[in-house]
Amino acid sequence: MSIQTAFERLDATSWGIQSHVCVGLDPDPARMAIPDVFEFNKSIVDATRHAACAYKLQLAFYEALGVPGLQAMERTIRHVRDAAPRAVIIADCKRGDIGTVAAAYAKAMFETWGFDMATVMPYMGADSIEPWLQYPDRGVYIVCRTSNPGAHDVQELRVQGGEKPRRVFEWVAAAAARWGAAGKVGLVAGATQPGDVRVLREAHADMPFLVPGVGAQGGDVALASRAAANLDGRGFIINSSRAIIYASKDRANFARAARDACEKLRKEINSALTVSV
Repeated sequence: MSIQTAFERLDATSWGIQSHVCVGLDPDPARMAIPDVFEFNKSIVDATRHAACAYKLQLAFYEALGVPGLQAMERTIRHVRDAAPRAVIIADCKRGDIGTVAAAYAKAMFETWGFDMATVMPYMGADSIEPWLQYPDRGVYIVCRTSNPGAHDVQELRVQGGEKPRRVFEWVAAAAARWGAAGKVGLVAGATQPGDVRVLREAHADMPFLVPGVGAQGGDVALASRAAANLDGRGFIINSSRAIIYASKDRANFARAARDACEKLRKEINSALTVSV
């Protein structure tokens, strides 16, 4: 019996609940409606589990809180497993290092913490990615075209080679496609650059995309959705963190506001996919 990959499970969940929404659980004590990180996350998960196919935890927010933050992260992962067992859990860790260190990072994310997927940096090449691919049922998103304003400093540089120069992010995507022959690799492609997301989709029809940058970062949901979707209208998730989890700071209704924001994003994405391009 073949092992179902994390991307296959994500696709099945996304299709099953008709949602491409990934909720980013990025706890910031200065913005949270209640002070307890786990209880805050638990309320968000319980409120959005019907409309989210994935949850992404940015490790920096938990590490910044020290041991209590990591304990809250561990409890959050367990709760997602219980409350939303079909949802995929992503470690947004952006790790990247030599093979032995990468192997330790992969073990930490996939075995110790139990994440389904992780974001990884490609700068050190194939041998820094290979240890992550030793887990048949897990997956990685290669950081490729990011949503931050400074992304152009490196990612848009043109590199000589082949028949014509290509931008760095296009080279990264091509390398990721080679590394991910077994269906365990996807791309991070930021919503703030929908034209570049479309370029990536045209070149890599079947690769899964993780699309950050909507909401607080200003990416257009409709443009990003249409650019990221494959020919079947699938193959991508759009992450939203602040716009969902901080939709309200009122402790009495923050979870309900998060649910409404998550549902709104799901409808916006689905509506965009029904429009011909």
